[in-house]
This record gives sequence, structure tokens and C-alpha cells, in this order.
Amino acid sequence: LEVQKRFEEAERSGSKTDWIDVATQVQLEVLREFNVAESSLQAYRCAANKHGISLYVKYNRAREGSLKVGAPSPDVSLISLMDDGTTRLQSLLDTQQADRPLVIVAGSLS
Repeated sequence: LEVQKRFEEAERSGSKTDWIDVATQVQLEVLREFNVAESSLQAYRCAANKHGISLYVKYNRAREGSLKVGAPSPDVSLISLMDDGTTRLQSLLDTQQADRPLVIVAGSLS
């Protein structure tokens, strides 16, 4: 709960830190707790994937798709979070402007 509060505080507008800063701090705390040199942080971050023991890799449902560069984008539903806390469901292709290419940048950093 304490760590979650740190993440929440980091994401507040005007905060001097970002969630990735909190993640780094937590990872360093774990290394210190187990008497591992802080200089090992990068190896720590990569170890699970390197050795095939990561939960995220083990249960990853991602697969090589058939979509190719330049192919039409498939339509998917998007959920927009509004400023008032409500959500709005819309189509990805409905957000595309006819005179501009649709660029999708997706990923995960955790």
C-alpha cells in the first residue's frame, strides 16, 4: 500500500517525479534489502527475461501477427477516460483523420 501511494503521488500533476522514478527507487530498495550491489540494477531488470522465468514472459499471450507495414489498420474499441471520470467507448478508425496517416505507438515499460 505504501508503494502504491508513492506511485500515485508521482503521477499527480506538478510532482517532481514520475512513476518510473518510483519503480527505480523500489527496485533499488529490493537490491539493498538483499545486500545486492546497486550497480546490479540493470542485470536485475533483465534477469527474469534472460532466464525465461518472468511471469510476464511465461504467460505472455502475444504472438506474431499478420499485420504488415502499410496494411490497413484493424478496427478496435478504445476507451477514453474523460476529465470528469467517465469513460467513452469509440472506434479506433473513427479517430482517424482522412487527410492524415494513423500512427499507433504501443508498448509497456514496467
